[in-house]
Amino acid sequence: MTKVKGPLFSLAASGVFNGLMEFRTGGGKTVVHGIRSAPATRSAAQQAQSLRFATAVAGWKNLTVEDRQSWKDSAQNTGHNGYQLYLSEFATQNITPPDQPLIP
Repeated sequence: MTKVKGPLFSLAASGVFNGLMEFRTGGGKTVVHGIRSAPATRSAAQQAQSLRFATAVAGWKNLTVEDRQSWKDSAQNTGHNGYQLYLSEFATQNITPPDQPLIP
């Protein structure tokens, strides 16, 4: 369990207090919130999106060195690297394995 560092309600306070509140500092401000908790289960849509992303990453990892370089070359001046462009096109082109996205 994290303990609060610094006096309560001061700029130096951070951490969890007595399991009731959490002090966080960000952007030069210290704020008090209730304890954050992650949802216990993910929805079917979230699980499907996670699986789709994992499939795209696996597709990138299975590319040959030459194919990866082609994606990197195509990503020049787009603000992305080859990996990001590949993942973006995988989603945009609605690819289903074993197909691969086409380089734009």
